[in-house]
Amino acid sequence: MDALTRPGVWHFAAATLAALLIGYLLSWGMDRLFLRRLIADRIAGIALSLAIVFILLMGGTSLYLTLTLPEYVVPTIVVPSMGFALSFILGLAVAGALRMRAYGKDYEQGEDELVFEPDWNDLSAYDEEVIAWDEKNAGRNYLRRHWAGHLSLPVSYWVNGFLLSAVILAGTRFLTHRIETGSGSLQSLALVILAYLGVSLVVWVWSSVGIWRSAYWHRRRGGSPGWAVAARALVVLTAGTTLFRAGDIAVQAAEFGQLAAGRDSLGPVAAMTVSKDGRALAVDGNISAGAAKRFQQVLAASPGVRTVVLTSPGGRMLEAERIAAIVRERGLSTRVEEVCMSACTNILLAGVERTAEESARVGFHAPSFPGLNAAEMRLAAAAMRQAYLDAGVDPAFVWRALTTPPESMWFPSYYELETAGVLTGSEIVVRGGGRPAPRMSGAAVQRELQAAATIMNASAPTRLDEVTTFTRAEATGLVLTRSYTVAIDGLDVAAAKRLIARGAGREACGQPQIAAMIGAGARFVHAFHDRRGERLFEVEVADCPEGA
Repeated sequence: MDALTRPGVWHFAAATLAALLIGYLLSWGMDRLFLRRLIADRIAGIALSLAIVFILLMGGTSLYLTLTLPEYVVPTIVVPSMGFALSFILGLAVAGALRMRAYGKDYEQGEDELVFEPDWNDLSAYDEEVIAWDEKNAGRNYLRRHWAGHLSLPVSYWVNGFLLSAVILAGTRFLTHRIETGSGSLQSLALVILAYLGVSLVVWVWSSVGIWRSAYWHRRRGGSPGWAVAARALVVLTAGTTLFRAGDIAVQAAEFGQLAAGRDSLGPVAAMTVSKDGRALAVDGNISAGAAKRFQQVLAASPGVRTVVLTSPGGRMLEAERIAAIVRERGLSTRVEEVCMSACTNILLAGVERTAEESARVGFHAPSFPGLNAAEMRLAAAAMRQAYLDAGVDPAFVWRALTTPPESMWFPSYYELETAGVLTGSEIVVRGGGRPAPRMSGAAVQRELQAAATIMNASAPTRLDEVTTFTRAEATGLVLTRSYTVAIDGLDVAAAKRLIARGAGREACGQPQIAAMIGAGARFVHAFHDRRGERLFEVEVADCPEGA
């Protein structure tokens, strides 16, 4: 599973070879059995058949990954990585060249001769318009010649399209890897990614226009019409893929824009204070941009610290991983006093000895970031899974933690935390069956409700089923309100309210931690609206029956 989640060179080589073989055979079959009856131009038919094969390969790989990698996040469509897409294109390009060569040999046995490339030394073959076009663009610089379509189609497509984009992507990955594994800030990482998005957009528009125009002049100069059609088909395919992901890219750009400007949507960095005896460092708040740097500075000024006391709703994974690395390097212990959720658990699991207060809550879910697609989320989940396993956590527990959707939170019992290896120290207290949970303070409840709302809104809107979409969460005082949109006409409001009230009550009161919050005065409101935003009904959970 991990190998598929983090594909290597051999996976891409196998994908290229598979695309070559499958592409050649399917292209030949479609051309012989179907496309000949629709398209008179055989070269255009070959190009079209290869484009169809590419779509089939991407669709088949998506289906395979979706069915075989269900354990990291909730089931969804898993799109293959860009590496697989490029591997398929490379394999199909070779298959196309072989198909063209085979067709050319057959074609030459007929009355006409197939011309794959123009004779650049024989300008008499050009018509007057082409000659005038060449003379007009001969003295222009390289960028303008490509934009006008004056460069040859192979140079326009493979050099200015494929190779240039690959170099930009490789350079960006090199820089981001250096920042992530070094001491670069999250702000620097955001600046690099924003620069990549901006440069990629400009290069994509420039290269696509040049390729499209070059395809026209390629045919006017006597070049193969099949290559011209194939090049334009791939430009359209790339444009469609880009537009399909435009929403995700815009959300990511907005989030990285805030980080690049020095603002983190998660809020200020957690407060970090050292105890009077200098042996404990309390981290209270968000693990937002700059948290790792501040953590390192505080430890440098307090070399006697032996325990990190955590109270955090989570935050940025990169910051949490860096703090966890410092904890491991210095051999520190970790302890949870109130709440430790999401990315905070990475720091907790880095401790040599890991303990918790009896009333503490440790929450897990799959990682997320605004705009990430399913494949990217699985990569992030795979990295977190490995970190949990390296800390000695039971694989079954890890599976349960990472199948919890990003908009939800799983709070395992103290017994589960201890038996799974999350908590290792002797200070943990396991409640007996008849002992009531300790009452939480109002401030602690408000803090947890705010954290829950932040986490849920990070992935909103979220489609829950065919007709219901979670839109947003809002924490006000001791009340957490979750809003939903119901896309159904003629809803029996009374029946729906009764059904949801029973389910919401059972779900909330069946979790000891949620029940404890309700016992401390918390109220959970589920507000349902129609497509126009008008309120349909609300369900409130404000108490739990005895024995629930």
